[in-house]
Amino acid sequence: MSRLAPTAWSIALVAVLVLAAHVDVVLVAAVVLVVQAQIAAAPPPADARGRSVPTPKAVATVVAGLVATIFAVRPAWLMGAEGTRAGEIGVLASGTMSGLLLAVAAGVFLSLIAQMLRRDGRRDLVVSTGYAVTVTAFAALTIGWISAVNAVGGPGVVTVCAGATAAALLVWCLPIDRWICGCLAVTAGAAGGAVATLVLDGYLLPLFGIIVGFAVGLFAVLGQVLGRAWGEGRRHAAAGWGFPGALSVALAAPVVHLGGQLATAF
Repeated sequence: MSRLAPTAWSIALVAVLVLAAHVDVVLVAAVVLVVQAQIAAAPPPADARGRSVPTPKAVATVVAGLVATIFAVRPAWLMGAEGTRAGEIGVLASGTMSGLLLAVAAGVFLSLIAQMLRRDGRRDLVVSTGYAVTVTAFAALTIGWISAVNAVGGPGVVTVCAGATAAALLVWCLPIDRWICGCLAVTAGAAGGAVATLVLDGYLLPLFGIIVGFAVGLFAVLGQVLGRAWGEGRRHAAAGWGFPGALSVALAAPVVHLGGQLATAF
């Protein structure tokens, strides 16, 4: 399975996220929904004999992603009683995290309901349920890109993280020893983040780009590794390029969220 196709898809997604971040948060949410849909289309798990395990997960994943996205776009809806707010950053962090918890709870609940509705003897119930819950969590994590846009200097943070993601994944495509390539990819992520801060004309310090870029590059590469291993031996698009590409964006999202919160410190 070529690494080029999922890498190209990840880079395309983060490029569109950058463009959307400079226009409106709703457009960023639309891109995030596309990523979540591809995660929902993840290939089913396989048992010890290589047979696909029936895993109803699409509805739970879509609902969890939608709940998380709605509250990421409007985090103030979950801030609580009047007088408890601690400024814009407090609204963003509290609302986003509360929305994420609600989304994961909804995903777990619907995953269990879907298992109860199975009429195939519920073969490999634990594997099937665990897989479905994990996929819903991955989809919900993607909202980190939205919360970063809502933060102070959000479009700049998204640009830095997108540059780090693209640099790391491009290096990850090199046909060399995987451990060496991984180290180079993470380093490239830090360099890509630093270069992006320079393109922004000092809006963010290069040190911010190096730190955040290193972490974003690491998780973007892990997304590729996990996505490819998850779909090993599967030949449809969700396993071949869509799922690994989307998973890189999803796993990098929590770091992007954290970068949005830390941007004012640099």
